Parts: sequence; C-alpha cells; structure tokens
Amino acid sequence: MSSRRLVALSLVFVACVVAASALIAAHLFRHGASAPVTAVTTSITRVASTTISTTLARSAIATTTSSTLGLQPIPSWRYVKIMGVGVNVDWLSFGWVERQYFYWRQHGVSIPKLFKERGFDNVRIRVCGDVVSNATLLEMLKEVVNDCLKAGIVPIISYCANELREHPTDPSALHHFVEWWVTVAKAFKGYPYTLSYDLIIETSGPIKSYPEVLNKAYTEVIKAIRSIDRYRIIIVTPANVSKPWALKYLRIPIDQYIIAEWHVFAGGPCHRNRFVGMEVCRSVIQQAVNAALNWSKRTGVPTWVGAWRPNCYPKKGKGRGPILPEDVAIEFSKLMVSELCSRGIPYDVNADTKFFDYYNLSWYPSQRELLNVVLNCSYR
Repeated sequence: MSSRRLVALSLVFVACVVAASALIAAHLFRHGASAPVTAVTTSITRVASTTISTTLARSAIATTTSSTLGLQPIPSWRYVKIMGVGVNVDWLSFGWVERQYFYWRQHGVSIPKLFKERGFDNVRIRVCGDVVSNATLLEMLKEVVNDCLKAGIVPIISYCANELREHPTDPSALHHFVEWWVTVAKAFKGYPYTLSYDLIIETSGPIKSYPEVLNKAYTEVIKAIRSIDRYRIIIVTPANVSKPWALKYLRIPIDQYIIAEWHVFAGGPCHRNRFVGMEVCRSVIQQAVNAALNWSKRTGVPTWVGAWRPNCYPKKGKGRGPILPEDVAIEFSKLMVSELCSRGIPYDVNADTKFFDYYNLSWYPSQRELLNVVLNCSYR
C-alpha cells in the first residue's frame, strides 16, 4: 500500500475516533458522569495518536524499502554493485525445473527466497520460449519476476534467442528478436528498476561470427525498449561466444543504463573433458578481466560475468557427474572469485541444478564447500 493511502486511511480512522469520543462524552454527561468524561476522551485520543503514529512510521518504512527495491532508476555503475553474486537459473528453460518451480509455488514455497537465503544477490532467469505467441509463458515469467522481487533478489531476464543465434542472416529472425523484447518491455513497464534485460544469453552458434548482425539487433532493440522504458538496465554481450576480447566490436547506442556481459569458462575449466591446468586458468582469467576493464575504461560501460562454471561435466550420454575432483574445483573457484572480486566485477555461476535439489528443496551437501567459495565475494 502506498504511503499516501496509509496516511489517508489513518486520518479517516482519527476522524471516526474523534466522533466516537464526542458521542461517548455526551452520553456520560447526560447521565451525570462528568468525571470519567476526561479520562475516556483522553484514552481515546491516546489510541488515535498511537495509531496514526504507527501508520506513518509504517508508511515511512514502506517508502524507504520500496526505494531500495528500485522505484528510482539505477545507473549501470550502481546496478553492477547490487548484482553481486548470482546464479543462472532454469526456472523457465528446462521443463522439469519449471514443473518443480511451479509445483512448489502452488504449495506456498518461494524458490527465489531459498536462493536469497543461501546468499545469492541475483538470478539470471534463462527464457527460451516465445512470449510473443505464448501468453501463458509471459504470465509465468511475470510470476517468477514477482517472486524474485518479493524475496529481495535481483531478477535478470535473459533470452536464449535461438532463432537469431542459429539464423543470423534471416530478417525474420531479427524481426522476432525485436518483437520478443518489445513484448517483454511492455509487460514489465513500471516494474522496479532492479529488474533488468539481458538481451542474449550467449553468442554461441552461427551468430558468433556476425558482430555486425548483433550490432544491428542490439541497436533496434535498445531503441524499441527505450521508447517504452527509458531507464531500464539493458545488458548486451559481444560476439565470439561472448568473449571479452570481442567487446571492442560492439557498436551500439550507449547511455548510463547499459551494461556489457561476457563469459569466461562458462562450461568449466576443461578442454575435451580434461582440466586445462591452474596456470592456464589464471592466465585466461586475468587476460579476460584486463580486456573487459580496458574496454570499460574507454567506453564508460561497466561489465558483468554472466556465466562461469566451477567444474566440468561430460556431454549427454557420457555420465552426469563432475569431471574435476572437489579440491581442484575449489582451488579453481577460489582463483576465479579472487580475480573477479578484487577487480569489482560481479558474476553469475552456471548453474542452479548443479547446486540445488528441486525435488527435495535442499542444497546438495557435496557442493556445500564449493558453493561457499562461490559466494565468498569480499567486495560486496
């Protein structure tokens, strides 16, 4: 409830109390009980005073809390600070995860609240379906975003954009990409500014070799969103599978509500299912961070690591367990966290199903120490 409405209701309440006080006083006076009149009216006045004070206090608290949740536009340099440490979530991209999310939701369980309580600051909500033609999916996305806002965790809508990634030279793919985001922008207009739009989840597939197509797509989408929602945070990722070295190829409209997103070891620190070695990891991470920071210095646009994975996993049909021993995964994660946090770059780990058991609403005990490392970002 808004602060104005709370104040208005409190004034109506006080008016009713005053009227009641007058009636009681008149009744007592007619029956010769003049002495208690003062006591009664004083008591009623105290109740009214306490009530209105409490109401105004609650109003102030509500206003303050709402402000912190994004009632005012949040510039990109400030937004990256509240992003903190996040996780890629498949609540609307994997069928079985989606089913579990809404099953528990119907039973009064807030999955975003559990993630917030574990220590995550944001969730990167991967959406692969078509909200343009599927109104049900759009409503489900609204429910997920609302759940996140209620839980106090930053929601980032990230679009898979399969049609553009797989068919970058098809005009219809570009048209649908713009239409998808226009649909989202209209649906979420007026939402708190903690909600942001991550235009493409990753530039893998054929799109990786078409930076000029990306620039055209980003330019059209940014223009369309800005005509609807002028101050919403919009996140773009470069070509070449979202590598930070490709940031230099971005040619897009830049304002103070733009963030660039990049990946490093998004699939884990392995090549052909073998660990690349800690020194290689250190070198790659440091070069990636330096490339991103140098680009930010030139453009004034901050960056965010949208995906990195602490371990490696075989492809389908080759087992599901992690490849690296726990101690190696922990050492690698400490390196990643240290390099990113010490340079003030927020990040999201990939992904939720590796850490959280959606069937039993619990965090996997075997991943507890590793997840503690991931969440131990000192700059927050």
